[in-house]
Amino acid sequence: MAPWLGHQRKALNQMADIKTVGLSKYFGDTVGVADIDLTVGDGELFVITGPTGSGKSTMIRLVAGLEEPTEGDIWIGGRPVSELSAKERHVALLFSNYALTPGMTVFENIAVPLRLQQISAEETSKRVQAAARRVEIHPLLERVTARLSTLELYRTALARAFASEPDVLLMDGPLANLEPEDRSSALEQLGQCQGELGITVLYTTEDEAEATKMADRVAVLREGRLQQVGMVCELYDRPANSFVATFIGRPRINMVEAVVMTRADKVYLDLGPVDLTMPEDIATALRDFEGRPVVIGVRPEDIFDKRAAPPKPTISKDSLEVNIDEVTTLGDQRLLTLNTGQDTLKALFSPSSAAPVGAGIEVSIDLAKIHLFDAETQQRLPAPD
Repeated sequence: MAPWLGHQRKALNQMADIKTVGLSKYFGDTVGVADIDLTVGDGELFVITGPTGSGKSTMIRLVAGLEEPTEGDIWIGGRPVSELSAKERHVALLFSNYALTPGMTVFENIAVPLRLQQISAEETSKRVQAAARRVEIHPLLERVTARLSTLELYRTALARAFASEPDVLLMDGPLANLEPEDRSSALEQLGQCQGELGITVLYTTEDEAEATKMADRVAVLREGRLQQVGMVCELYDRPANSFVATFIGRPRINMVEAVVMTRADKVYLDLGPVDLTMPEDIATALRDFEGRPVVIGVRPEDIFDKRAAPPKPTISKDSLEVNIDEVTTLGDQRLLTLNTGQDTLKALFSPSSAAPVGAGIEVSIDLAKIHLFDAETQQRLPAPD
């Protein structure tokens, strides 16, 4: 893609947003995706994430025109495209297999879509050279792709996508085959290129860490159904349900069943080994759940050794006696596996506050950071902001 393309499109008011309304795709009795309402802004790097089989690739193929919707509509740049062919949608695709021809050079592979569009040889050369420089493979243009590393193959496929100057770039798990050490640089380069060009990118990955590192916004899918859309911080701080809470964030959130109890006008969560007294803002939301089971989500960084807990009013006065079953080093922190006698919890401690394996300690929880879910529906319980 020419360096000026994004600016030129803005000047001409040529938008490249994506919108789906009621989008569904069924394969016989199997749900591909169901009733997806989604808007990706012009120039946004938007990530769809979820486990294997959640519908990520189906979404990409529907937007690309490689699958026909069972129901619903798709717009690109304000233009309805559901009845248009893949070629007419002016999108570029990048899959995890890269679809390069091994016997051709890097130059020839990048030039393939331009030759199909009958772009002149001079313009083709100009675009290929510019795209190769942008992704830092210009010295490889005459090399046969069979001799490239996996990272170089990815960059060749990315350059091919940029050279075709699409309105939208659709990327379906493009880093799945890269070594872990190459993924970080690939993500950084993609973010930089996307920002410079102002191109709209719809990107899928089942790697939660990859999704949260690069995205403007994230959509979480499960079994073809949209669970939540928002900024990464929104999904982390206010997950819509227990699935999103568990999927977003590492180390994984602790999920513990509890029962809502009321005594002397106070609301408690009965965890078995201890009753946690709820602050008034949470208590207000829980009073209608008295006697009912709920699920409490606590992230490992919100559990503290009682002796080293920060002086915050939201730290629980009700401590929980635990035994330390395991200690794992994570960078400059220690991940502790704690045994309550009923449940197992993970907690992140600093080295100075991490007791040894086998020790018994008391832990407190930051009640301002807990997440509560209906045990039956697994949906977030209403609570005032």
